[in-house]
Amino acid sequence: KVEKSGQTDARWFNAMGEIALLEKQFSVGARYFRQALEATEDPIYALNLGNALFYAGEFSAAQKVLASYNEKHPEDIHGLVNLVNCHLHLSELDAVKSLCNSGLASQYTKAPLWNCLGQREYLMGNHANAWDYFDKAYGDSPEYIDALFNRGNMAYKLGRMDEAMADFTLCLRKDENFIAAQLNIAVIHLERGEWGMGKSAAQRCLELEPDSVEARYVYGRLLFGSKEFRGARDAFRSALKAAPDHVPTLLALSKLHIQEAESEAAGLLLRRVLLARSLEPEERLAALTLLVEMGQHQQCIQALTRWTTPDMPLELRKILIFCQWKLGKIKEALEQLDNLVKQEGETGETLTLLGRMLFQSGAEDLAVARYQKAMELDPGCLAAGFELARIHMARGDGRKALKVLQTLSQLHPDDADCFYNLACCQAKNHNFDDSLQYLKSAIDKGFQDLEKINADEDLSGIRQFPAYSQLASQTGML
Repeated sequence: KVEKSGQTDARWFNAMGEIALLEKQFSVGARYFRQALEATEDPIYALNLGNALFYAGEFSAAQKVLASYNEKHPEDIHGLVNLVNCHLHLSELDAVKSLCNSGLASQYTKAPLWNCLGQREYLMGNHANAWDYFDKAYGDSPEYIDALFNRGNMAYKLGRMDEAMADFTLCLRKDENFIAAQLNIAVIHLERGEWGMGKSAAQRCLELEPDSVEARYVYGRLLFGSKEFRGARDAFRSALKAAPDHVPTLLALSKLHIQEAESEAAGLLLRRVLLARSLEPEERLAALTLLVEMGQHQQCIQALTRWTTPDMPLELRKILIFCQWKLGKIKEALEQLDNLVKQEGETGETLTLLGRMLFQSGAEDLAVARYQKAMELDPGCLAAGFELARIHMARGDGRKALKVLQTLSQLHPDDADCFYNLACCQAKNHNFDDSLQYLKSAIDKGFQDLEKINADEDLSGIRQFPAYSQLASQTGML
């Protein structure tokens, strides 16, 4: 109404800008604040303009506005902190340190500046130092929830999950609508396999922000983990409807399609991932790993053709070598692997891969030597140990195979595959009681391939025993 009456002024422009910010139309807000500032020189309008530009992602423009504001109003902690945040987003970390130290030497409230220094340390990869700064910020001002939240994030990065959970829970006590803290709680439950509590936390996120793509994605992951595959599919599709190129959801839905033997659908999604413009290295690696799992080795090679060998990241080069090997291109794979070993040095992983290639090429003794060298470098190398034990068993030397597997089981007491291989080894050695005990341990530790257990020829010797029938009945194999 005011606009139609022609009575607009600087206050009206500022009010319209604030409405635009509430509606998250940050560029629109910036335009209104700039008009307000042109009409009347007012520090509030300048501060609002800087904030709007910052939220619009125009960090350089925001930095210029806020630097000018800070020169005129050096006493305003809000302007200083906002300016520091611009430098953080521009990765101008020396400026962050200088401004924060200058502020700490004055009479400013210290908590926001400790918090900014913590964020600087985080960007530098110094997570322990970041934790200390966030702890100082929260200790200085316990009501400063941002520092508490950031401290929780650092605890998570450092693997201190109980402390992270405690901080995020305290965030919610201070602000029950703090969606970021609620979402992080859901993520921790997800990583712990606490599906029920995780789903409750994710559902609360969706109540607070129904359109949150991240909340839908995490909720889908929790449903997937609890084997509610239909619900997980719906959650992932809902997330993709809101954000069609959300890579984590595309990867998660691909895994679900693979789980449900829907290879074509999974392949289409993974191709979308690999065509994404801004793809993080770990996301590309995850997509290629899933393609390998599906047996799409040629597609992996095609996806990696844009790199010349010296420039290709090591993890991706390992996938290329593996795919070449699986396609029978042994010579090319061995050449690539030789270059990789020269660059990276001998590791358990590279030696195991080399051993597999040599074995496939008929050089069994050379393969055994590589597996043994891999285990000398890394006594807990499961892949090398399993391959070495398999060769010992094929040669009729069950004692050597058992020794290898028992060493691995001591180093990996919770590895289900290790105990399954021990069960097979003991059955082949005619130690049937031990085989049954190891098989039960494997199932207790999470071995889920019941069809493999029923069909594995190595276990044929124990299927005649009542204890096997009882175990089969308890686990659903029968």
